[in-house]
Amino acid sequence: MRNLKSGFILSYISIFIQSIISILYTPVMLRLLGESNYGLLQLAVSTMSSLSILSFGFGSSYMRFYSQYKADNDNNAISVLNGMFTIIFISVSILSLIVGGFITMNTSTLFGKSMTASEIKLLKTLLGIMTVNLAFTFPCSISDSYIIAQERFSFQKILIIISSLLNPMLTFPLLIMGQGAISVAICITAITVIKLLCGMVYCIKKLNMRFCFAFDKNVFKQLSVFSFFVFLNIISDQINWNVDKILLGIFSGAKNVAVYSVGSQFNGYFLTFSYALSSLMTPKAHTLIANHADNRETSKFFASFGRVQFVVMAYIYLMIIAVGKPFIKLWSGIDSNIPYYTALLLISPLLVTSIQSIGIEIQRAKDMHKFRSVLYFAIAAINIAVSIPLCIKFGELGCAFGTSLSLVVGNIIIMNIYYHKRVGLDIKYFWKEIFKFIPSLIIPILTIIVIRHFVSDNLFSIALCGIIFTIFYAVSMWFLGLNQNEKNLYKK
Repeated sequence: MRNLKSGFILSYISIFIQSIISILYTPVMLRLLGESNYGLLQLAVSTMSSLSILSFGFGSSYMRFYSQYKADNDNNAISVLNGMFTIIFISVSILSLIVGGFITMNTSTLFGKSMTASEIKLLKTLLGIMTVNLAFTFPCSISDSYIIAQERFSFQKILIIISSLLNPMLTFPLLIMGQGAISVAICITAITVIKLLCGMVYCIKKLNMRFCFAFDKNVFKQLSVFSFFVFLNIISDQINWNVDKILLGIFSGAKNVAVYSVGSQFNGYFLTFSYALSSLMTPKAHTLIANHADNRETSKFFASFGRVQFVVMAYIYLMIIAVGKPFIKLWSGIDSNIPYYTALLLISPLLVTSIQSIGIEIQRAKDMHKFRSVLYFAIAAINIAVSIPLCIKFGELGCAFGTSLSLVVGNIIIMNIYYHKRVGLDIKYFWKEIFKFIPSLIIPILTIIVIRHFVSDNLFSIALCGIIFTIFYAVSMWFLGLNQNEKNLYKK
């Protein structure tokens, strides 16, 4: 409980620091780099991020097998698991260098139609650097998975905080000196290497992580079958969150990527807040299933998680509606409402998926994630097919709408039916618990209606309206939304 409590606090501290740094630093980068170069940097990051599919889902399968071995107190099996994952991810790192190198060498073929020769040259260099960054990222997942399995959340969150602070501290002086986007990419890679080394040293020295490099074919077969469907899920996530920038890079150009990136950055913040709590609850979800908890107990855990998550995510969502439009315009310096509407289109379905995010781990713990993975892959393919014509005709908003529509159909409607019919989660009970918040949302929504008539494009007005909304939301949620157990939880 102590580790969970400190992890919860540090999670939101790290998110707060990351968000503040990003909010302050992004407009600086936009102005120092220019929209074109900033768009190229975002395109390079997104393109190489999409290659995280090369992990083939093995990273997400670690927790399930670790929980089983831990429940059986089989330390030897855990050592074999650690050794196998090390071999797998070193192999994946080598593969990522090959695939990333191929993409880098063919930059002009992929993006030549919408970019100038100088933009192609810079993008090629950025892709090469981010390929190296990607290769170092994969081994990080070994130590990250082990730290989460040990519920040592504090170290992981402190490492995230330090790396978040290092990024602007290293890159800002270089940008002032006129070093440009290449210096930013190099710093990102350097920080990744530092995180990798710190994580591995901590696991080996402090957590006594042990490795046995005997390759167990039976375990690998089980891992492969389990991971394949996680792999499909990763592909769909990468399509949903990165393909829009790539499509805009192909059909529209670097400046359109920059405009979309500003809006999608708030989608990234939203996902980060969502992940903060669900990552802490992941070990508990797997432990429940490993200890053979019945559907009633699992459904109560699912619903209680959803309610706590809803309080945080609904606040962020409503705050964006309240002051997001003037803030994004002021913050980014882009004289357009497209980034705001892009953010709203992407975030809206995530309000539902975020409060049900622990359901993903429950499925994996029950080895029932196959349907979800196949469904998400199919929906992601439809997303591409829909987004291409929408991108050509409507640009950034067309891409965002295509992604949002796919999330509503697949991640919300179909998945809720599957949760109820197959996984054994009582979705009617879940939504009954969530709908109890409706009375507590009336006052905040009325506050938003009033605020939107008075908020203007200056920092004082935005901050004042944001504070007013926060007060009304907190008071209404405390007296009309939270039950006694949740009040006690927040007090602690």
